[in-house]
Amino acid sequence: MKFRFLLLSLLAAVGTCTVAMADTDDVPAELGTKLRAAFKQSFPDVTIEGIHKGPLPGLVEVNTGSEILYVNEAGTLVFAGHMIDMKTRTDLTSERWNALNAIDFNALPFNVALKSVRGNGSRKVAIFADPLCPYCQQLEQSMQGITNVTIYTFLYPIETLHPGASVKSVDIWCSKDPSAAWTNWMLKKTDPGDTRCKGAPIEQLQKLGEKLHIDSTPTLFTSDGRRIRGAIKHNEIEQLLVAAAAKK
Repeated sequence: MKFRFLLLSLLAAVGTCTVAMADTDDVPAELGTKLRAAFKQSFPDVTIEGIHKGPLPGLVEVNTGSEILYVNEAGTLVFAGHMIDMKTRTDLTSERWNALNAIDFNALPFNVALKSVRGNGSRKVAIFADPLCPYCQQLEQSMQGITNVTIYTFLYPIETLHPGASVKSVDIWCSKDPSAAWTNWMLKKTDPGDTRCKGAPIEQLQKLGEKLHIDSTPTLFTSDGRRIRGAIKHNEIEQLLVAAAAKK
């Protein structure tokens, strides 16, 4: 992530794969202005989307879009890391980031997704995935056995991590049955073959991913707009789908 890479570079100098809802500051204007100025001076490449009251007294939460940082009110110390509830082992930072980066699910461009309907298809989920991402393959395995769901898979190759993923994405999209080609490739490593065609929406999806701050795969969205990053397990997926359906 941008800030983490910058921080690691600084440490080296001195001696894990717009539909987005807008974020706004909810701290006093004077404090927000001061902290933005401090970041601009020390870390000009970091974009601040919103500044919020932090989880502890004297600590302020900064949403950069790609991650959450914590800073003291004086604007002199920045903490990059995850805050964990020791009792429940809940990753509070990840939960908060997911909430801040929720989306309008129905605004997604489903016409450029691979669509798979299981059972009555009543529950819905969208997944941004890279065909060469091992964690995406794990998630695909976890999705097996999930019933009464419509799965929209958006091809999102991250070429810097997985060279050749863009070509594989095009081959899958251009195959006779893209959804089947995706499943067969991810679960069985059945190659879709060289099936190039015009109009594969890979570039369009790259731009969409940037707007949605998708910097890793897999990234999953439930129908209530909630975002989850990583290869979660079968039971976790079920819990998310049940929770999303309860909000309707």
